Amino acid sequence: MKRFFTCLVLSAALAGCGGIPLRSLPRLVQLSESLLEANPAEFMVALQVDARLVPPPGAVPLLVVKLTPREPGAFEPMDKKLPLQLAVASSAALGLKAPPAGRRWLLYSMPPATQAELRRVQAVVRQAQAAPDKKRGGSLGVGVEQDSLAVTDPALSRTRWDTWLQVRQSEGFFEVWSGTLEQLRQAAQKR
Repeated sequence: MKRFFTCLVLSAALAGCGGIPLRSLPRLVQLSESLLEANPAEFMVALQVDARLVPPPGAVPLLVVKLTPREPGAFEPMDKKLPLQLAVASSAALGLKAPPAGRRWLLYSMPPATQAELRRVQAVVRQAQAAPDKKRGGSLGVGVEQDSLAVTDPALSRTRWDTWLQVRQSEGFFEVWSGTLEQLRQAAQKR
């Protein structure tokens, strides 16, 4: 049986498969589908970084959503970069392990405007799923762009950057990428 949407994971700031843990691949493959059924208020990105790292003012990760119909005009295509917001929460309360000495968590969630946009994407997909066969089909790409957070301090360029994602609170966080700040910046330059 064919799926309605081709699950495509865009990794705008995470070019290629380098740094993506193998154990996360099944969840990443299902990310688009999971996000369509998720409560946007439960979506979170957790970054474990060097404790000295302070992201540039106003820099936040972006949820990248690209929705493209197979047949032009079947439904409204979307190509959005939705901002997340710094979330104030304890890592223990969210099921994340306490970071090792010298590291900390940066936690991001969807502000109300981003939640509303994701609900709009979910509604467009549900409407398209209910359309006649020739109006069905397309692709949905989902990713997290985080290169705006990468600081340029040379002392931090080789420090570890671990990205974790939660789509549903009941499922908890899973690791989606690990590497260094230098690798993150290099991936962003390749886009």
